[in-house]
Amino acid sequence: MAGSIQEIAQRLTALDQKIETMGDTFTETYRSYLQQLGQTVRQQLILSCYKICTENYPKRFLALPLSQRQQLQDDLKALADQTATDLQELLQPIEHTQPEPVELPDELAALLSDEDLDDEDDEYQEELEPKTPLTPIEALTIWQEQLDRSIHKTLKTASNRANQYLQDAEILQKRIPQAVIDAASKSEGNDPNSPNLLNVLVSASEKSGTDGTPAAAAAALNALIHVVAVNLKLNELEFNDIPLMNLRNKIRDLKKQFQAIAREYQKKQREHAVLEAQHAWKSTWT
Repeated sequence: MAGSIQEIAQRLTALDQKIETMGDTFTETYRSYLQQLGQTVRQQLILSCYKICTENYPKRFLALPLSQRQQLQDDLKALADQTATDLQELLQPIEHTQPEPVELPDELAALLSDEDLDDEDDEYQEELEPKTPLTPIEALTIWQEQLDRSIHKTLKTASNRANQYLQDAEILQKRIPQAVIDAASKSEGNDPNSPNLLNVLVSASEKSGTDGTPAAAAAALNALIHVVAVNLKLNELEFNDIPLMNLRNKIRDLKKQFQAIAREYQKKQREHAVLEAQHAWKSTWT
């Protein structure tokens, strides 16, 4: 019995080591992926803005003074470059511990929740949170989930900022609420001929400029708003870039391998627990 427990424990240790190695492979693959994604985003963000200015609203773009056109282009180029940099900076080491929430005395909690806290106070609060160890499987799973969420968040932020630049230049309509753009972006409303470009008609529950009459209110309620906006979507970025798609496929293969190892790990953990429980039962049975 003890030998069986020891064999399973050794297998679990071997799986831990295998996951550690796989974490290194994930890191290097994501490094290449984020670098390629940054290049693709740089191109597609500018291309989407170019189409908005030259195909969707050419008269509005032509109405801009030369200096304002140049400023808009400079802002968009800087945004594209910064987004590419932000994507590469998302890659962080795999953490094998995570903070565990702790309950603080009321006075100290009130002090640390003050909006005027400086960086030193924030660091002090972090030090108060003990670190709980993570298994290699937990660490790699959390790392992947956080990285994937951060990628989508970065793309959304870049899209919103690009649209804001276009609204400030009065290329896009300022009256369209951000909530309407967000709702439309979640649909399948991207222009099939222009990836990463939202081009849809959406119903608006509110519309400014009504004269206060019931008829005007009803018309506003049922109004359709033409929404054109930059909407960077990860699946469209990957589909239109072969090197990026190849790297995504490599990440998918790694995830499948990881999931298979995780299933075996869970199975061995259960076997180990069962054997230990059986051993404990027999050791105390009289």
